[in-house]
Amino acid sequence: MSNLVIFRYGHLVLKGLSITVQISVLSMLGGIVFGLFAALLRHSRHRVISGGAAVFIELGRNTPAFVSMMWFTFVLPPLVGLRIPVFWTAWMALTLQTGGYLAEVFRAGIEAIGREQRLAARSIGMTYAQEMRRIVLPQALRIVIPDIMNQLVVVFKTSTLVSVVAVPDLMYQAHRLVSQLFKPTEVYTSVAAIYILSVSVLAVLVKVVERRAKKHLSY
Repeated sequence: MSNLVIFRYGHLVLKGLSITVQISVLSMLGGIVFGLFAALLRHSRHRVISGGAAVFIELGRNTPAFVSMMWFTFVLPPLVGLRIPVFWTAWMALTLQTGGYLAEVFRAGIEAIGREQRLAARSIGMTYAQEMRRIVLPQALRIVIPDIMNQLVVVFKTSTLVSVVAVPDLMYQAHRLVSQLFKPTEVYTSVAAIYILSVSVLAVLVKVVERRAKKHLSY
């Protein structure tokens, strides 16, 4: 067992898995922030603001993650005249895509809140911001928690693409080991098993969160 590549080079595997987890979590957090912001702007009464948010959402949803990664890594830095580490260009690409999908999730959650509650909030003098903060968003966020958790699984799987821009994630370390040891079957099978195990753990977490969310919504 100790002769397996996955154990002999365990420090590289753990380092790669750590980077995979980091960029997945950070992309998810960025996606939540930008997605919620875009969803709120999409509801704006100003057409320019609403239209701009719609463009952001469509860009995030319709641009393949691989294409976004190439653009942010090789096009954006020369445009702005800055050297941006590949970790952060990959993060931008994943955040854009995640934010686009989550914006629609948040928009659906907001629209699921009964119109009568919003009218009641306005009738007692609440501003739009107060209505959102106190009435709509707390309920909408509880509704969309399962969808947010499912998106985390998607982001984790999509993060395998960051290796193409030399982010030293789990797949990058796998490519590195294969190029050095010429054992693709052993290395890629081991890495596939790690991904399957990780996604299975996330899937269990998603189900737990879904059950708790449904229990709270039933009250």
